[in-house]
Amino acid sequence: MGLQLIIKAERNKIEKALGSLTSECEIFPIAEGLFGISISERSLLSAGEADVLQKLEPLTRFDRRRWLW
Repeated sequence: MGLQLIIKAERNKIEKALGSLTSECEIFPIAEGLFGISISERSLLSAGEADVLQKLEPLTRFDRRRWLW
């Protein structure tokens, strides 16, 4: 399972929050000011899900769903 998030922020703020994890995530525009983030299970295991969510805590999250892939 991976993690899917919808974030309301500028892309550069999302990338700054994720830091080095950015290269392992898929970040894609949804609408003006909204981005989807897809984080693989492998990345979550490597970085720690709690740590990833803590990095994104300052940003507005609209959705948090787990998907199988």
